[in-house]
Amino acid sequence: MKRRSLLKTMGAAAFGLAATLSISHTANAAESFKMASLGAANSTTTFSIAAIEILKKAYGYKIQLSTGAPATRQAVDAAKKDLDLFVTAVSINHFMKTGTKMYAKMEDSKELFSELRGLLNYPIGPYHAVVWADSGIKSFEDLKGKRVFTGPPSGAARTVSEQIIRGSTGYEPKKDYDAINLDFNSALQAFQDKQLDAYFVPTSVPSPQMAQLSTIGDIRILGIPDSALESEDMKAASSLPGREFIMLPKGLYENLVNETDVRVLNSLVGLGTNKWMSEEDAYNITKAILTHNAELVQAAAWMKVITPENALKQMNMPLHIGAYKYYKEIGVDIPEDIIPPEAK
Repeated sequence: MKRRSLLKTMGAAAFGLAATLSISHTANAAESFKMASLGAANSTTTFSIAAIEILKKAYGYKIQLSTGAPATRQAVDAAKKDLDLFVTAVSINHFMKTGTKMYAKMEDSKELFSELRGLLNYPIGPYHAVVWADSGIKSFEDLKGKRVFTGPPSGAARTVSEQIIRGSTGYEPKKDYDAINLDFNSALQAFQDKQLDAYFVPTSVPSPQMAQLSTIGDIRILGIPDSALESEDMKAASSLPGREFIMLPKGLYENLVNETDVRVLNSLVGLGTNKWMSEEDAYNITKAILTHNAELVQAAAWMKVITPENALKQMNMPLHIGAYKYYKEIGVDIPEDIIPPEAK
């Protein structure tokens, strides 16, 4: 099959889906916001594009979207007023507010976290470790000496992916395999061009990204073996808030060669902002997204789970006061520990 640019295909498809959304314009606001997501073909970008279209038609908001930066960096940028809307992650929230892992050397991480506010959570999907079927790689053990993208440098995805590899094999990056330093967009293109042997990415189920890769050639998804579940690294990766093991069924994608279901590690993310966003805007954004689920599902079926009932699942950062007022208005039970300081 003639190789094509997956990034271009995914980008065109996502924007095409967004363009089909139909929502009446109800306000003349001309607010402008900066928003970030992960890679161009990532499920956070699919969500962001659909949300942008909803907000544009509902309130006239103008939102500039950038892709590729790791969520760990996005949180810092939002806390410093360089971003208005960003990808939160339950695990990253934990690291930032405790000053651990990738934030261990950032003396003001706890102070920066105090500037952030949550709007809603949703599942980004499990970590897929994908290889080409003809690569000879059938398990994590086969990654010895290979070129592996585990996530952007200093990102949470890299930490988790390397824990999965270490917990399954004992392998260390640089020593046992080459951990390639790229952003999500560049890594996807490099994997497509077979400049990488393995590509790790958290993405939805089903994943448009995996589906598109499977049209290029036969793929295999590496599963976490039973023997790895009790390892210290696997326990560390799976015990954090927002993490759980799930099974991906065989035959999920065209040209997926796995003969059995595979165990993968699932993760929750969310849409966040900072405390400086106005109460009205935070209320509008939260309400518009959660009351237009049909339009989200039109963009991608996996977004059917983005509902008020699920939006606070494992939320571990204070809500924005505007989002808090929306949830109170519709009768959603709000845990005490995420009530914003502004409401106390």
